[in-house]
Amino acid sequence: MRCHDGDTSLLGVLPCRRLYSVTEIIEVREMRMEIWESDDPDQAETPWWGMKWVPISGSDGDDHFIDAGEGVWQNHLGDAVHDDQAHFLGWPSLGSWLHEVAEAMKHHDQSSWAGAVTAPKVNSSGDIHW
Repeated sequence: MRCHDGDTSLLGVLPCRRLYSVTEIIEVREMRMEIWESDDPDQAETPWWGMKWVPISGSDGDDHFIDAGEGVWQNHLGDAVHDDQAHFLGWPSLGSWLHEVAEAMKHHDQSSWAGAVTAPKVNSSGDIHW
């Protein structure tokens, strides 16, 4: 957080919704924890939120998170929408996902390139569209 404190653009520069500032991370986590019902029997099978999840980006109540808890999903990226169960995205860490995003950006102009993250389109004014 020393070199990054959120994204002020409307849609975000990365393909993950807009990155939260430290203040927003705290606010979103507190809001999710107030709504979350840990004793809800559905939480065991189809969790809406987790005790050790930290939101990193989002919009309109849908949040990407990192699992900061112990266990098999530790450090994995997940997606928690506002009206359905959360799920993990297949990225074992924020670093691995950011590496693939950087690769997609590097190869954005190579139509034959196929990576784990879809390459963005860059228009004539330099705007990135995922």
